[in-house]
Amino acid sequence: MLRTILVVSLVLPMHMLAQPDALVHLKHAESAYQSNALDQALAYADSAIKLDSSVPGGYKLRGDIKQRQRDMHGALMDYVKSEKLEPENPRLYVSRSAIHITEGRVKEAMRDVDRAIDLDKSDADAWYNRACANYIGQANDGALRDLEKCLELRPGNADALFLRGVVKGELYKEKDGIADIHAALALNPKIIGGAMSLGVLLFETKEYEAAIVQFTQVIDAKREEFKEALYYRAECYYELKNKEMACNNWRQCADLGEGDAKFIVRNYCNTDEDKIPKKPVRGRRKMVIEF
Repeated sequence: MLRTILVVSLVLPMHMLAQPDALVHLKHAESAYQSNALDQALAYADSAIKLDSSVPGGYKLRGDIKQRQRDMHGALMDYVKSEKLEPENPRLYVSRSAIHITEGRVKEAMRDVDRAIDLDKSDADAWYNRACANYIGQANDGALRDLEKCLELRPGNADALFLRGVVKGELYKEKDGIADIHAALALNPKIIGGAMSLGVLLFETKEYEAAIVQFTQVIDAKREEFKEALYYRAECYYELKNKEMACNNWRQCADLGEGDAKFIVRNYCNTDEDKIPKKPVRGRRKMVIEF
């Protein structure tokens, strides 16, 4: 009995010393994460967990770091460990839902955001993620309700305003959608897909010259939607009866391998036709959500 008491008395002070060190390392990890110094953040998080595997928030933060590094599998593994230690942490479920949304798992995302909201109904991020899950699940009315709640909790949230604009466009409320996207871009001009989405809504409302301005921004910046923007800009010029400029854009698009553009170049641009015969019908564009 005396031996057992002695062992405990030796181990306990060591653990009491280890946790403060772990918390210090975790604080450094958080600071580096906020500065987007992700390799440094991961090193500190690893060190904190090595010092004390039960350090509060350790696995959650390391999962967030890995998620930002696009190590989704590693992040999910850390979130599982975090859930065992801190099952009542609403932010854990918000973070994990973001991975499910990115990878298109709507049911899993909804399960996590609903759990987060059950734990904290005032978390604007949870409502935003719920809107994202509803949007990719094509439940646009639900997405709109979630975004209204998000903006009630956090007015001026550029991402929520942008997504609300996109959702309104999907619901054929293009004018309202354009107003929301303009407001979002005024707050954050660097929103991913902002100019492209605004251009598409302007095209849908037949505001072709304004749409051309947005598509030109995408093209000049050589963004990911470069080929798509060329096609839409060609469509705008076509609607404005400017065959020369329309075909200039369609030819560039065809050179990049776009099938509909190749058809138009062959059957319209290289002919004396005033209109495109059997013009290809393209579906409505759906925005891809990125975190």
